[in-house]
Amino acid sequence: MTDVRALDAPAGPAAGMRELTAAESAHLDRLRGHLASSGAAVGTVDGLGGLLEAAHTAWLRTPPDERPDPGPMISSIAVGVGDLVLAGAPEARWVLHVDAPAASPALLSTDGTAAVVPFTDVRRRWTRGSGQVAPALSGADSFPHALADESSDVLVDATWLAGYVDAAAQHLAGAQGAADDDPQPSDPTPADERTAEPGVPTPRPPTVDEVPHGRRASHAGEAPAPEPVVRYRTPTELPYVPSVDVQNLALRALDRGLTTALFDGPTPFAMRDDGTTVQVKWFPTDPDEALGLAEHWVVDALALRAAIGWVVPLDDDAGVAVPGLGAIPSDQTAASQGADHAVVVLASDVRVPGLVVAHRYASHGRDGDAGHPVGEPLVVGPCPTLL
Repeated sequence: MTDVRALDAPAGPAAGMRELTAAESAHLDRLRGHLASSGAAVGTVDGLGGLLEAAHTAWLRTPPDERPDPGPMISSIAVGVGDLVLAGAPEARWVLHVDAPAASPALLSTDGTAAVVPFTDVRRRWTRGSGQVAPALSGADSFPHALADESSDVLVDATWLAGYVDAAAQHLAGAQGAADDDPQPSDPTPADERTAEPGVPTPRPPTVDEVPHGRRASHAGEAPAPEPVVRYRTPTELPYVPSVDVQNLALRALDRGLTTALFDGPTPFAMRDDGTTVQVKWFPTDPDEALGLAEHWVVDALALRAAIGWVVPLDDDAGVAVPGLGAIPSDQTAASQGADHAVVVLASDVRVPGLVVAHRYASHGRDGDAGHPVGEPLVVGPCPTLL
């Protein structure tokens, strides 16, 4: 957990934080579903603490070379921890902490001056057992060292969780109380004064347009309101620059999806790379159901990176919004070449954000010939990790 300086008005996110996208909120909901499937009373500190202690103890007792990746369990428990903190500080909200090598869901007070990073805290407690809380963000001081329990013989237990939840809730609620006494926000921190992460290229400012939702955005009869969409020209402009391996997997997935769409018809698919072999699985069913199956398939085995792809229909101007993920911009040249669909691919390394790419194509030639690709691959935007 850490104090942060307000970047905007009290209702806005703080420096290094941004609001969750629809896809990121849905990812947290999926983690809640995984957590609930444990059968434990995860809505209480005792129930979640017991699950946390049992899972960590079992993991420690497993021979090191046979231990499974604890990442999925840690993430599921972390969202439960955050929800317990929110119960004690109901005016706070989930956001995404992006000012770090790996983006992570966080809790932010309504005035933007206090944050809690349960995903980082639980993961470090699990792996190190040092009692350290998350490092300070953007030069702020770390706090509640009372959360540490360095004298405990059990690295991760119910007692530690109870102390963490209580201190975190008090921290967020205390910040809001101070804001009520003095509603003036802190001075903004100019974006150009923020320190870039080592090894991550500083992106050029992308352009922001008002792009209306496309056909996949809503099944309702009336058109939804436009939403701001950031346009990225290269992967280096993304908030978290994906690895070269992930970029290559995304392009490989685009090529596979495009070839199949043109010659066999659009079919959702997923790819899983364990560092030695890249497995591909197709899901010839309803797209919404297929994407859910693909998400489960990519996490059903150990993998270093993964990709999920599907086809979306384009609007008459060859553009379409992909809800929660960005947009394929309008392009009259592509429209004149018959572009009416696009393959969309999400790809990421394990436990770090990834990217969304797309490639337009014409499903039919002008004279009834076979379809053909249109233009070049596009960077649509960032996406939460698939693994």
